[in-house]
Amino acid sequence: MGSKQHIDYNKFRERLHADSLTNEEKDLLRDEIISTYKNQEVENLMHEHWDQESGDPVAEQDLYFRNLRLQIWEKISKAEEKAGISPRRTSAKLILLRIAAVLFLPLVITSIYLSYLVFQAEPDQQVVMQEVIASPGSRVHFMLPDSSEVWLNSGSKLEFAAQMASLKSRNVKLTGQGYFHVKRNEEHPFIVETSELNIKVLGTMFDVSDYSDEPTFSTTLEHGSIALLNTKGKEITRLQPGQRAVLDKESNELTVDNVNTRYTTSWKDGRLVFKDTRLDVVVRQLERWYNCKITVAPELLSSDIRYTATIENETLGEVLSMIEISTSLKTKLNGRDVRIMK
Repeated sequence: MGSKQHIDYNKFRERLHADSLTNEEKDLLRDEIISTYKNQEVENLMHEHWDQESGDPVAEQDLYFRNLRLQIWEKISKAEEKAGISPRRTSAKLILLRIAAVLFLPLVITSIYLSYLVFQAEPDQQVVMQEVIASPGSRVHFMLPDSSEVWLNSGSKLEFAAQMASLKSRNVKLTGQGYFHVKRNEEHPFIVETSELNIKVLGTMFDVSDYSDEPTFSTTLEHGSIALLNTKGKEITRLQPGQRAVLDKESNELTVDNVNTRYTTSWKDGRLVFKDTRLDVVVRQLERWYNCKITVAPELLSSDIRYTATIENETLGEVLSMIEISTSLKTKLNGRDVRIMK
């Protein structure tokens, strides 16, 4: 598990174009590409491929393409190219680049898109709403119209007004998990709306997680100050840097504690960091990170098994091997389905 398999790149490319690859073979190709890419190669390829497919200059599609390129980098360019690559290896890499254009581009196009809804804010004013989506297994980094930066984690969505920079209040609506670096503007406060609580901020850096299938809502502050508001706009509490607020959705109990923020915000930099983390929490995060389904033996769900690791460039198979080495657990991988057992 996690071992390198020999790949006939030319054969795989022909079968890919013929749409005859199995899902397992596509996963194998993705794993190979993830460990091979270099940022500049990806950018050059995407410019060329975009022009060929759309016929539109990249500059005319700036916001969309920037999001698209960042997502490609997030997926397939984690490690820099090692020095001393042989000519034969370089040739294989060129083939992989062309495979990636076919293999990854359709996936990413469906992962990152802007949809537009128009509604009447006032009798004489139309507000154009946009949304950016990170599909399961992907992460997205983009810039809002007010120059605030946002990172969306797997299975998340952010809705915002196209003209938000000129509105009295810069409101965005988050589903899932996002990290925000807000552009300071005291005259136009920034509001993150979620299903549980709203967050008011002038300019700061913080993480928010509110997945519908999670039992808790949480927000972690790295810099600045944020206020948590209830759905009626009343302030509940304020956080200082290094603090995390967690709301139990069932009991409605809110707790605030001091944390090492890198454990909750490292995902935006392409890393999952676990430190003495419960197995059920690890499983949910791995499912989103790798877009897979993990089934855990019932007797393990109530156990006190904890896991510590940092995951960055590893494939799913390599992560499962790490789990087996560091715990007493056994794993089985079949395509994108995983079983964890004693």
